[in-house]
Amino acid sequence: MKNPKILLITLLSMSLISLELVWTRVFSAEFFYTFAFLILSLAILGLGLGALTLRLFEKLNKESYLGIFLSITGLMILIAPPLVFQLGLKFSQLYHSWAMIGKFILTLVLLNSSFYFGGIALAILFRNNHKDMPKLYMADLIGAGIGIFVIVQFMNWFSTPSAVFLSAIPVLIAAIISSPKLLKALPAVLIIAVLILSSFASQILKTNRPDRIPIIYEHWDATSKVRMGTYGEDDTYRNIEIDHAANTPVARFDGNWDRPDSLKFEFDMDVNYLINRFEPCTFLALGAGGGQEVMQALQNNVKEIHAVEVIPHINELMTTGELADFTGRIYHDPRVTVATEDARAYVRRFKNKFDIIFSSSSNSWAALASGSFALAENYLFTTEAF
Repeated sequence: MKNPKILLITLLSMSLISLELVWTRVFSAEFFYTFAFLILSLAILGLGLGALTLRLFEKLNKESYLGIFLSITGLMILIAPPLVFQLGLKFSQLYHSWAMIGKFILTLVLLNSSFYFGGIALAILFRNNHKDMPKLYMADLIGAGIGIFVIVQFMNWFSTPSAVFLSAIPVLIAAIISSPKLLKALPAVLIIAVLILSSFASQILKTNRPDRIPIIYEHWDATSKVRMGTYGEDDTYRNIEIDHAANTPVARFDGNWDRPDSLKFEFDMDVNYLINRFEPCTFLALGAGGGQEVMQALQNNVKEIHAVEVIPHINELMTTGELADFTGRIYHDPRVTVATEDARAYVRRFKNKFDIIFSSSSNSWAALASGSFALAENYLFTTEAF
C-alpha cells in the first residue's frame, strides 16, 4: 500500500474491536451478564484517555514511538486476561468488601490498558495525518468490520478463550511494520507467545467454581458456553448448562416407542391434556434445549413438531453430536423440524399456525444470576411477545 498509515489503523482497529467483543463474551459466561457491559464500557474509555494523554504530553507525539505503543497494546492484550482471572473478583461482594473494591479497580485498569495504549497510537496516526482524515476513518471502519467477522469465526473455530489471545495478532503485525529493525523482534516474539497461550487458553481463562454434577463435555463459541454434566442412576439424565446460569435437562431414551418403558417419562410441565384437544396437533417447542418438550410431544403422537433453539451447538449436540444417540435420535424423527433461530422470528415467518406453543423456563436464571434482575431488559412478558 502507498500509505502504510492506513494499513496500521486497519490492523489496530481489527484488534481493538475484536478485544471488545471477545471480552464481552468472556465476562457474560464467566462473571455476570450486566457487569460485563459496565466493565467493557469503562475499558473503551481507555481510547479517550490515550488521546488525552497525547494532548497533555506533546513529547509523545512522534511516529517513531508507534511501534512501542502498538507492541505494548499487544502485550497488554496477552497479560491482562490471565491477571483478571487470577484476581478472584466476586461482584456479589463489591458493596461490603474493600478488598473486592480494590480488585474491581485493578480489573478496570487492566481492561483499560490495551485500549489506553491503542488510543495513544490511534491519536498519533490521526493527528499527524489529518489531511488524509477521510481515508483514515474509512480504514478504521473497514478494520472494525473485518475484526468483528474474523473474531466471531475464531471463537467458533478455536473457542472463545483462544480467541482472546488471537485478537492480539493484527496489532502485533502493525507493530512489526512500524518498528525500527532492532525493535521488530519484540512483537515477533509476542506473536509466538500468542500461539502458545491460545493453545492453553481454556486452562488459563477459567474461574474456579464447584460443579454440582460431574462435567463430561464443554464447548465455548461466539454464542454461548455450553457444559454438559451427568446425573442419575446409570447416567439416566444429563444436564446442559449455558453460561454457568441457564440449564436444560436431557433424558436418556432408547428410541423404541413400542416398549412399555418408553412411556415412563414424567415431565415438570405436563401438557398431555392440551395436546389431546387437537387432532392433529402442530406443536412448537420455543427454546427446545435438551428436547424435553419434543420428547413429550412425540410421546403423545403429535403430528408435527417444531424444535426451535437459538444456540446452534445445542442443536448440533441433539442431531449429530454427543446427545443424538443418548436421546434415541428423537430429532431425526420425520415429525420433528429442527431450527436454529430466534423463536419469535421463526413464528413470524411461519405460514401456518401452531396449536400449542410451549415455552418452558425461557426466562432463565441468567438475568437473576447477574445480581440485578430488575435492570435486565426482558421482552418475554410483553403483549407483543404473547
